[in-house]
Amino acid sequence: MSSPSHPIVLTSSLNGPVTAFDAVSGVPLCHFSGSRSPYHGLALVGNSFIATSHISAETSSASIHLYNWWSSTALHNFLVPEPVAPLSATLDGLYLFAGGLSGSIHALSVPSGEILASYSAHNKPVSCLKISEDGSLLISGGDDGTISFVPIFQIIEASPDKSSTSLMLQRFVAHDGSVTAIDSIMAQCNSTIISSSLDCTIKIWGLLDGTKLRTVTFPCAIMGIALDQIRKEFFAAGSDGFIYKGSINAGSKKHVNQTQEFIRWAQKHDSGIVSLVM
Repeated sequence: MSSPSHPIVLTSSLNGPVTAFDAVSGVPLCHFSGSRSPYHGLALVGNSFIATSHISAETSSASIHLYNWWSSTALHNFLVPEPVAPLSATLDGLYLFAGGLSGSIHALSVPSGEILASYSAHNKPVSCLKISEDGSLLISGGDDGTISFVPIFQIIEASPDKSSTSLMLQRFVAHDGSVTAIDSIMAQCNSTIISSSLDCTIKIWGLLDGTKLRTVTFPCAIMGIALDQIRKEFFAAGSDGFIYKGSINAGSKKHVNQTQEFIRWAQKHDSGIVSLVM
């Protein structure tokens, strides 16, 4: 993640403050207090704000805290109708999306915190959210192993009586376990989605029809994925503490369901990797 002035790394947890580190030296730069942020519950909102999901330890009430870069305490506290974890925001910082425990996704206006729309995306809790590379789609994964995607303009402009099924462009069963991370590669002819899961696989899908193009099977659950700058290679965060590297090139349909080669980096964390960012 980047601040308005220089690259930084932001971290959060249920047990401590959000901390900003210098990306080169690793030196802590500042802390943002008052948030107990669950997995995937941290997002940049444009260049001005940091958003964190928050669950109160005393009351178990749910909210989203919004910070700016110049104060260690929350600038806004957005109330949400249920506990939420994963967050994602549009590049312009005008809209924030939150994935709920019920499987619903809530769209909020920034900085007012007004809930513009809520729709049911999954049958179990939303596990991850990602805005597509071109900024047009909100892609979500769930603990039910499904992936769904919706045009962002339809969410923002949805009328109150608009049904969840009419909003969705596509929804399909992707994994046998919870979806842990999603990314997209937008191209004129062959846009794709790449997803990882607790079922020890990474899968690559055709964006428009949900056709599975490739499966890569690993010796452990994959907790996160990151793509290189030219979006030709992926990096996978293993629950065994290793990082795995592989090619995104899907090849032909004859590769479907075949395990593909990957490289395991020699460096190892002392425990499972929970987050990976390029």
